[in-house]
Amino acid sequence: MSETAGDPTVGEDVDEVEPTRSVSDLRRSAAAQDVLLFCVAFSGGAVLYLVGHLLLAADPLGWEAGLSDDLLLSGLVAGELFVLWNNGLRQGVRGHSVGKHRSGLRVVAVGSGRPVGVVRGLARGLVVVGLFDLALAAVPVGLPTVLRRLTPEEWHVGGAAYVAVVLVVVSLLPFARTVPDLLLRTRVVRSHDRTSPRRRRALAVLDVVGVVGVLAVCLAYVAFFWPLIWQLPSLR
Repeated sequence: MSETAGDPTVGEDVDEVEPTRSVSDLRRSAAAQDVLLFCVAFSGGAVLYLVGHLLLAADPLGWEAGLSDDLLLSGLVAGELFVLWNNGLRQGVRGHSVGKHRSGLRVVAVGSGRPVGVVRGLARGLVVVGLFDLALAAVPVGLPTVLRRLTPEEWHVGGAAYVAVVLVVVSLLPFARTVPDLLLRTRVVRSHDRTSPRRRRALAVLDVVGVVGVLAVCLAYVAFFWPLIWQLPSLR
């Protein structure tokens, strides 16, 4: 029996939503759109930190703030809080993240075919945030991730980060259910409820703002370390 049989969100009118694309393809599209909105939240967190630094520190040009780990950390905190809301609370209550709403998808409980509610939604969001944060810890430049900053040094097991990378990659492959789905007993189905054209245009503008913001923060960070990148230690 099909996994979507009997689900109220799946029917003849729902098949009109991008019928040539599979649910797996739509999930990847939704994930990409959610990542772009993560960039907006990241940029907002970094800007708030920079403004606070300019107001409270004796650094009128903001040079020190732009080069500090705390700038990146502030962006990551804001971004991960957004993920917890978007892929956790919102998805649990309304049945979709912003990206899934744009792509015509819903996240429902396996048994009932309905949104999973606040508790399971937040649990699903925490799984997504945890995997993302651990995966960032595997980037070989010492990014100041939230878990790395808030947990004791002896807890920082490098292998766990690389396992998280594998799980994140698996979540992007065309499988019917991903790691969060298996852990929280959820599945993703098509839905006829989609973001209105006007809101889609507004979200597209936000996407551009988010990408520009992330690039600006990353370029500032790289610019500081650039003179040191090629200064390899002597072997003598």
